[in-house]
Parts: sequence; structure tokens; C-alpha cells
Amino acid sequence: MGRKVAWILSLALLLFTGVVGVHNGITEWGDGLTILQQSVTVGVFAYGVFGLVSGYGLFRRQRWSVGTAIAWGVAVTYVPGAAIIAYEGKESLVVSAIAASVASALIALSVVWTARTMSHAQKDGSPVA
Repeated sequence: MGRKVAWILSLALLLFTGVVGVHNGITEWGDGLTILQQSVTVGVFAYGVFGLVSGYGLFRRQRWSVGTAIAWGVAVTYVPGAAIIAYEGKESLVVSAIAASVASALIALSVVWTARTMSHAQKDGSPVA
């Protein structure tokens, strides 16, 4: 039961961040004034694309969804910390950027764990829920 809940929550998170990331990446493309701000937009678009692809793969319980979930996790970990530094400038605390990225990394790790557990359980013939 716990794995099924993790699967549903991970699917919802991947698909939500996928839709929002692609939308924001497209609408904010070219708005960044500095290279760091532009890298945040690229990161948002990347986690959008990887979120949608990973969500599809996780729904189908495909093994390749682990790799795309890792790529999503890298982007979703990079963006919050970089955004704090890029948009807040010198007033921002490095501690805030680190905290935001660490929190995102923990969430991403749980999604990657779910993708690995659910995709491998299905192929091995072991029970999923």
C-alpha cells in the first residue's frame, strides 16, 4: 500500500512540475538578464520536459524512467538555489539557496526511489503494492 501511495504522489508531482515547467520555460524564455537567470529558465524548462517524460515512464513502469527521474531531480535541485542567488542578488543568503536546493533534492530522491522501486518490481514479477 505504501509503495502505491508513493507511486501516485510521485506521478502527481512529476506531471505537475512537468506542465508548469514547460509552460514557464516557454513563457519566460529570454526574460533573464544575466547568464545565471537564463540558466534558471533553462533549468525550469528541463525539469518540465523531464517531469513529463518521467511521469509517462513511471505510469507505464518502465525502467528507463529512473534515468529521466534522475535528470528531473538534478534540474529540480539546481533551480531553487540558483534562482535565489540569480534574482535576489547580493542580499540573498547562501544558506537560503543551499536550504532550498537540499529540500528539493530530498523530494527528488524520493521520486527517484519510487521510480526505481516501481519499475523494477513490475519487471521482476514481484508484487507492486
